[in-house]
Amino acid sequence: MTQVDTTVTDEEIRDLTISPFTLHFRDRTFERQFGQNYVNQALGLTRIYMLVGVVAYVIYSILDFIVLEGDELVRVLMLRGGICLILSALVFTSFVKHSYRAMQLILSLCVAFSGGGIVFMTAVMDPPFSYLYYAGIILVIIYSSNLLIFRTAYSAALNMTLFLSYIATTLLFNPIPTQMLINNVFFLAVTVAWTMWTSYWQEIYVRREFSQRYLLRQEAKRSARLFKQAEAGNRAKSEFLAVISHELRTPLNAIIGFSEIMQQKLFGPIGSDKYNDYIDDIAYSGRHLLGIINDILDLSKAESGKLEVHEDIVDLGDMVDQALRMFRDNATKEGVRLSFDVPKDPVLLWADERLLRQVLINLVSNSVKFTQQGGEVNVKVRDLGAEGCAVVVEDNGIGIEESAIDEIVEPFVQVESALNRENGGAGLGLPLVKKIAEIHNGDLKIESEVGIGTKAIVTLPKWRMDKVNEDDPTQTPRLVG
Repeated sequence: MTQVDTTVTDEEIRDLTISPFTLHFRDRTFERQFGQNYVNQALGLTRIYMLVGVVAYVIYSILDFIVLEGDELVRVLMLRGGICLILSALVFTSFVKHSYRAMQLILSLCVAFSGGGIVFMTAVMDPPFSYLYYAGIILVIIYSSNLLIFRTAYSAALNMTLFLSYIATTLLFNPIPTQMLINNVFFLAVTVAWTMWTSYWQEIYVRREFSQRYLLRQEAKRSARLFKQAEAGNRAKSEFLAVISHELRTPLNAIIGFSEIMQQKLFGPIGSDKYNDYIDDIAYSGRHLLGIINDILDLSKAESGKLEVHEDIVDLGDMVDQALRMFRDNATKEGVRLSFDVPKDPVLLWADERLLRQVLINLVSNSVKFTQQGGEVNVKVRDLGAEGCAVVVEDNGIGIEESAIDEIVEPFVQVESALNRENGGAGLGLPLVKKIAEIHNGDLKIESEVGIGTKAIVTLPKWRMDKVNEDDPTQTPRLVG
């Protein structure tokens, strides 16, 4: 079965790391995903917080009535009313479709207008009232640092701007006593520093929590895939054991049954002609049983990296001709026509002849088995030039569903069909072909359409053909997996 990686990779973890300076994720795509998803999740609560800010700005006008009077009260109330209208418009804007894309700008304007309004009040008010309204700036700074989706960078920039604007106003436009200025600046500076610190760590926490939830979701998906894979693997192995048990029992029963008949001499002495057919049946069943066992052993060795390979010069054309001779009588009996097509010039390559012959036997055997009477199986050998060479086995049999093509080359997997059950088979042929092709640095590709037929293509690399022309190619056994 295809293996599934079930752990979060180091690269994924690095992509989700947060820059301590920009507070951005390393992966830009993930950063955009965070920006959109997190804003959408907290948008409702942020709108409520914005409305609370507007209401608070209105409520603070009570202080204006307490400490101000005359024209000064009118000016401040007009200013406060205008800012409340602007803030209300910004709240309304947050309900516009796709407004999440501009939420940083909307929140920045909220903070800029509310804080800027208080700085302006400080600039136009007469003493001693101009000394006291700095407290409103502190509230705005605290307010901005608690907006859930407001970026720390924007919040810090606006808070510093309000802080410096207040200092410039009280020094240049509407000076206040030095002692009062030092007092106000101290409390403002502490508030700015504290809120920048808390806002910084709040965003770090939010981003870490978002990335951890993302990693948990990825692990959950991997676990689900692994669980499905394990279920499929167990089911496939159970089916394989059922099939292989049947395949082994059938020839064993024949061997034992015919042997017992001969042993008990049910049809007379051993010399009787009746027993000749039984001897042939025993020999056929034995060869069939040996073939199944050899397939199991070869596949097991290939999977464990213990399959020994003896490489030498192989003529693909001759090998195809020899392999097809084995199937001519059986194909004729089944009403299937065999044909082969090879280039005029020999196609020579450096490979293990026994294993490649096994590839041909398995592919041709499958094609003959699943091609109905009157059908045709054609074997081709192709020199692909710079791409190497290929062996193509094509039939016009029952075909395979596209969704099952990847499954049939996996060990212990069989595709259910009426013809498959009728003809039997252990389901080891194609996995073994795939393994042998990979051992030879090649590939197995299967193209099929239900009711049309199947084409199996085994490609081998060019260097295996070039090696034939070396001065001293040597036969070197090796273990491969």
